[in-house]
Amino acid sequence: MSDMDRLPTSKQVAFAEKLARTKRRAVPDECFRDKGLMSKWIDGNR
Repeated sequence: MSDMDRLPTSKQVAFAEKLARTKRRAVPDECFRDKGLMSKWIDGNR
């Protein structure tokens, strides 16, 4: 698996940033480097 395969999709990033604005919190930096972490963060913050 390459590094690119591990990165979250642009849709995930856009959705997470929208959620973060709504919830007034930041998306953790590590989420931008791992799509699994991003997915968990999104699920925990919907």
